[in-house]
Parts: sequence; structure tokens; C-alpha cells
Amino acid sequence: MYQTYFKICMAVTLINVRLWSELFHLLPLSKETKETMTMSALAIGLQCFWASQFQISQALDPGMAKAWNEIAATLKKGRSVFLLVNHVSKLDGLLMAMLAPVSILQKCKTLMMHRLFNAFLTGRIWKLCGHLPVYFKSDEHGKFSVDKERQAGVNTQLKEFLGKGRILIFCPEGQINKDPKTLQPFRRGSFAMPAEMGMDIWAFTTHNCDKVWPKDADMGGFPTTVKVTLTKLMDGDETKADTPEEIKAACVTMASKCQSRMQVVVDKYYATEQGDSKKRSDER
Repeated sequence: MYQTYFKICMAVTLINVRLWSELFHLLPLSKETKETMTMSALAIGLQCFWASQFQISQALDPGMAKAWNEIAATLKKGRSVFLLVNHVSKLDGLLMAMLAPVSILQKCKTLMMHRLFNAFLTGRIWKLCGHLPVYFKSDEHGKFSVDKERQAGVNTQLKEFLGKGRILIFCPEGQINKDPKTLQPFRRGSFAMPAEMGMDIWAFTTHNCDKVWPKDADMGGFPTTVKVTLTKLMDGDETKADTPEEIKAACVTMASKCQSRMQVVVDKYYATEQGDSKKRSDER
């Protein structure tokens, strides 16, 4: 029942977002303005969708509002932000849009596998939002080698976007994690642009998304409590590198530090969950 309800609500939401997005892109406005309007429609639509999911509760870190304000202040200074999301479910990226302020989402783009732009209904929405493709050489699970020739043009667009004080949302694990308790190795090459531009790095770390929408399930909607924490992992002054050699070395350091610091948050989730479970058991 829950999955059916979730699926119907999601379909209605995405159809509405798609219609509004197509309308926006017919207007005589700049490409950037139309993409911003589309991101706004997506954010508002998904936030309404999330509010309708009565079977799913949320427990947000008390410091999230302050963290979003700090990110907004960074953007006002013309500096961009690299926002990492742990990848345990198809819900992860959508949840970001469901919980972030619309004013923040308006300044976001993400990189996603190029074949996702061909997906029914959603593929067109991602394109109208201005999200950018990643051209992997292979679709094989765990293979992340990129077609550098095809990706070069994307990187140029991304660098131009990030030069305006914007946010790049990214799943550094590269694929849905089969074991949510332990983060998969972060892809070091993903940190090249943050290193080159000296970007602040933040983590949008979730817990229980895999229970709402399991990896192998066609659709989500299962009852649980989703937990989210927004934490700063590295400051831009700490990440900045100049020469190609420095950038290459920085990528290794940044990937390692960000993974270990994000893992601390994940570990706290499971430690708290285990403690709560033991407490309930003792009370019985």
C-alpha cells in the first residue's frame, strides 16, 4: 500500500514539475533564468511530495538551518561549494531537494550518469534543470573511468557555473552503496575542480534512506524515520591547490579526509540506533 501511494504521489509531482518546466523554457528568458525557475519548481514540488508522505518521519540535525545560512553566506561572497551526499538509495538526491531551502536549490547543479538523461519523465527534467552528464567509458558496476574527450566540454560548463558562487551536489561514491554502514571509496578525480577553485566542502549525510527506498526496489515509500545532518568537512583555504601536481596530490588528501570525516557522522547514526534498540530491549 505504501509503495503504491508513494508511486502515485511521485508521478503526480514529477508530471507537474515537467509541465511547468516545459512552460518556463518557452519563455523569452535567458537559459540561466529558465534553469533557475525549473529548479525552483522541482524543489517546491518535491517538498510538497515529502510533506504528503505521512508514513515517513524525519529527524533533522538541529544545526541544519545555521549550516544552510553559512552556505548561503559563502555563495554571496562569490565562492562556490562542493556538497557531498552519501549514496545508499535512489532517494538520496531527491531528499536533498526536499529538505534544502528553495533559495539554495536555485544555485545548484549536479553531475549524473549520462544515460539518466534518457529516463522516462525525469530525464527531460534533469536536462531542463541544467544538470550535467558524466560520460563513463563503461556502464559496468564499479567502473568509473571517464571518457575525457566527451567530458571536456562538460567540465568547461561546470567551471563557468562554479565561477559565479554556486553549489555542485555530488555523490563521491559513484554508485549506490550495498552496505550503508561503511562509505565506499571516494573517487579522487572528483575533487580536482574543488581543489583548483578552493571550494568549501560540505556533507549532506543521510540515514535510513535505504529503508525508505531499498536498493533493489522499483519504488520506495516504506515507513521509517529518515535522519539528516549537514556538516562542513573542509574549508576552501584548506582545499586550494595551484599547479597540476598540487591538485593531483590534493585530490588524494581531500578524498581521504572527506571520507573519514563523513564516516564519523555515519558511525554516530548507527551507534545511536544501536543504543536506542538496546534501551527499548531493556525496557521490555
